[in-house]
Amino acid sequence: MHQQIDSQSERYIGLMCGTSIDGVDVALVDFSTGQPRLVDAYLHPISSSIKSKLRALCSLASRENHLQQAEHRIELLGELDHVMGEVFADSVNEFLLLKNIAKESICAIGSHGQTIRHQPTLQSPFTLQIGDPNIIAYQTGIITVADFRRMDMAAGGQGAPLAPAFHNATMRSSQIDRLILNLGGIANVTWLPKDSAQQVIGFDTGTANTLMDVWYLHNHPQSEQEFDQDSHYARQGRSHPTLLKQLLKDPYFELPPPKSTGREYFSIEWLHQQLKQVGENISAADVQRTLIDFTAISIRWAIEQLALPHYEIYSCGGGTHNHFLIEQIEQQLSQKIKPTDDIGISGDYLEAMTFAWLARQRLNQLPGNLPSVTGALEKKVLGAVYLP
Repeated sequence: MHQQIDSQSERYIGLMCGTSIDGVDVALVDFSTGQPRLVDAYLHPISSSIKSKLRALCSLASRENHLQQAEHRIELLGELDHVMGEVFADSVNEFLLLKNIAKESICAIGSHGQTIRHQPTLQSPFTLQIGDPNIIAYQTGIITVADFRRMDMAAGGQGAPLAPAFHNATMRSSQIDRLILNLGGIANVTWLPKDSAQQVIGFDTGTANTLMDVWYLHNHPQSEQEFDQDSHYARQGRSHPTLLKQLLKDPYFELPPPKSTGREYFSIEWLHQQLKQVGENISAADVQRTLIDFTAISIRWAIEQLALPHYEIYSCGGGTHNHFLIEQIEQQLSQKIKPTDDIGISGDYLEAMTFAWLARQRLNQLPGNLPSVTGALEKKVLGAVYLP
C-alpha cells in the first residue's frame, strides 16, 4: 500500500517505551518551523501481563537448566517482538483516533522499540530492541523508521545514548553552558557547551528509576502502583551508609565516557549481590531510601567528571516528578534543577520527540548520532525504513 502524505506536512510521530516499561509515549511533533513543536501527546497503557513477560525476558537467566531456559526465552522473545509491534501500532492508531488526526498528515513514525538487552562492551557488542516495525507500518498504514542504534554500533559506537543529538539540535544556547539530566530508568547527562567549537558530551551516569522501581515491586508485589510514587516508601526508611558505600564501589562509575548501560547491568540480581556483600539485615524501606542517595551521588560524580565552571541544569524523564529525588540531587549539586519545559521541550515526552526527530533525520538522509557521545568513528544516518 502506497502512503499518501500531505505534501505540506512536516509532522512525525515518535514512540518510546523505556526501561521502566510504564507505557508507550506517543509524541506528535511538527518540524515546519525548523524548531520541533510538540503538537500533542499520549501515554498508551501496556497490560500487566505483557509487562510481566517483558520483565521476565529482560531479567538475567539463572545458570540452572540453561539450555531449557534459552529455548523458552527464544520463544518468548519471538512472541513479544510480535506483541510489542501490535502494542506500538495500537498506540498510534488510538492516538490518531482520540485526537481526530488523519494518518495522511503524518510523514513517518519513529519507533525506538523495547530494549531487551544492551551490551556495548562485549567483544561482539550488541543491542536488542523488539516491537516488529513491519507490524507497525502495516497496521497504521504509515512509513515506520526503527532500529536506530545498530548503525552507530556498526561504526564502532555504543549505540547510546542517542538523545544528546536531539538535545544539541534543540536546546543548545550560545549564552551559557547547559546540562540536560534525563531521569528515566537509567540516568544520563548531556553537556551542551555555549562555545559552538566545543563538542557535546553525553553518557549514562548509572541507574535512576530502574532499581528503585524493581525494589519497590519486589517488596510490594500486589501493589497497583508499579513504582514508589514521590518516594513515599523511601521516606519511611533511612539511608544505610555501609550499603551506600558498597553500591558506589561498582566499577561502572570509574569508567570514562563514552559509556552506556541498562537494566540488565543494574538489575535486581545486582542489588541482591550488593546486599549479600554487606552481610547485614537491612530493612526494605532502608534499601529503598539508600537507592535515592545512590542515584543522587552517582549523578553528582558524573557531573563532577565534566569539571564545568558554571552551567544551567534542566531535567526530563519520569524521575523529574519524584520531588524527593530531585531535592536530593539538588542538595548534592548545590544547585536548582529546572524542567526542560522551561526551554520549550516537554520533559515527559522528550525521548519520544527524539525518535520523531530521528525518523525525520533518516528520511532526509541526515546523521542522527554524535560520535563525541557514542564513540562512533563517524556520523551516520540511523534507522531502517519500513513501508506500509
